[in-house]
Amino acid sequence: MRTSVNTFVIVRGGLAAGKAAEALRQHGHSGPLVIIGDEREKPYERPPLSKGYMLGAEERDAIFVHPDDWYREHDVELLLGTRARALDPRARTVELADGRGIPYAKLLLATGSSPRRLTVPGADLDNVLYLRRVEDSERLKSVFTAGPGSS
Repeated sequence: MRTSVNTFVIVRGGLAAGKAAEALRQHGHSGPLVIIGDEREKPYERPPLSKGYMLGAEERDAIFVHPDDWYREHDVELLLGTRARALDPRARTVELADGRGIPYAKLLLATGSSPRRLTVPGADLDNVLYLRRVEDSERLKSVFTAGPGSS
């Protein structure tokens, strides 16, 4: 992890993070740029998860904000599968779940939202599915493909 006085850190790796990185590069930020995301996927768009991708009309690559090489070509470091646990605004660091501290000069919190979980009996059963992440879409897709009684 390279750091300098002008490191820009983006916490969470969704659409907002991918587009923010793109805008920062387009508008002249030439310093280190780091996206920290707890998902293992690079930034992606959520609408195709419930539409084209889940229904098999689009390939998996269609959900991503940028192709793999875009991040490398634009010198954007992806810390995927990495959860930001805390912020220390005075020290200007993001503390990761593994204890590492990532220093920043500027910080964007692009935390998005989470689905509201059911709070009724049976809500924790295997056949109660939610749709928020790529793996949720893939699980639903497999259930739809397998047919009734397969979840």
